[in-house]
Amino acid sequence: MKATRLPSGSYRTQVVIGYDENGKRVVRSFTADTEWESLKLATEFMEAYALGIEIKNITVEQAFEQYIEARTNILSPSTIRGYRIIKTSRLQLIKDIKIKELRINDIQRAVNYDSKRLSRKSIKSAVSLLKSVLDVQNVDLNIKKIAIPQAKPKKRDIPSVESVLRVVIGSELELPCLLAMWLSLRISEVRGLQFRDISPDGNYISVQRARMCLDNKDIVRDQNKTVESTRTNPLPPYLYELIKKVPHKKDTDFIVQMRYEYIRKHFKQLMTANGMNITFHKLRHEFATALNDLGVPSEYIQKLGGWSSDNIMKSVYTHTTTAKENEYQCIIDSFFTTAISNALSGR
Repeated sequence: MKATRLPSGSYRTQVVIGYDENGKRVVRSFTADTEWESLKLATEFMEAYALGIEIKNITVEQAFEQYIEARTNILSPSTIRGYRIIKTSRLQLIKDIKIKELRINDIQRAVNYDSKRLSRKSIKSAVSLLKSVLDVQNVDLNIKKIAIPQAKPKKRDIPSVESVLRVVIGSELELPCLLAMWLSLRISEVRGLQFRDISPDGNYISVQRARMCLDNKDIVRDQNKTVESTRTNPLPPYLYELIKKVPHKKDTDFIVQMRYEYIRKHFKQLMTANGMNITFHKLRHEFATALNDLGVPSEYIQKLGGWSSDNIMKSVYTHTTTAKENEYQCIIDSFFTTAISNALSGR
């Protein structure tokens, strides 16, 4: 390891922490006023993440650290945050075992212990990440032999669209709720919309960024959860009129300016006060359920909602013609317009 003097007079030491998907080195740099300070920072970093240590002597926890650190600037902040949660709170019974000594029974014991307090989904994601971590270190274990808890049937009853609309119409949450229900947007997509995303004629809106809240701080990404999530949807006149009422100075201002926690908390309070057990995210379920009941084909529901997996929607996405899309959109807009009218008259 060597420190290089920069034109500024400072010293920089570089440490290879991994490789990206294209095989390119991922490097972390340590710059300081003196050579020894730069080397000291790099050495401390390598010790903390077990870099330079023989693979057989790396523990499961250290392998997790290496895997996460090598992807910090490549994957989304929310994904990295999820990885760190797994590293610090799941499969803890094996964290101190050296990866070359790790056996299937060790992992199974850790899974069995975690099953007392964690859901099947949490355990499955932890085991999946462990497999990736071990693959990078060339540790070959047949993870498929690991038994995880069976899926439990979930009660999927959700309130009717009209009952939800009756509560949210006229409230401060009307716009974010309708963007989620009518256009099937995730809360990060709702909060990421800017006025420049609306077409000049007001007929369309583009969903092309996400504004997430991580550790109580907003992080804006100029991309969505999946490739399919970046989409342009028709903008119903009712929603366009609501948006036009929102004060703004620039086209880059956010349409929904509420903080994530504010929306989540007040929506939950509003629903609970009216006898409904539903989260803000479930408004996307309202969208999919309502359109399915209207007979709108699943491939168009998938396209509007930005879903990429046929495990989430009923069938694999196929192309829909513009004429058919317009026909389905008229059905959708008519349904929500009527539902809003009925909700208002039923108050």
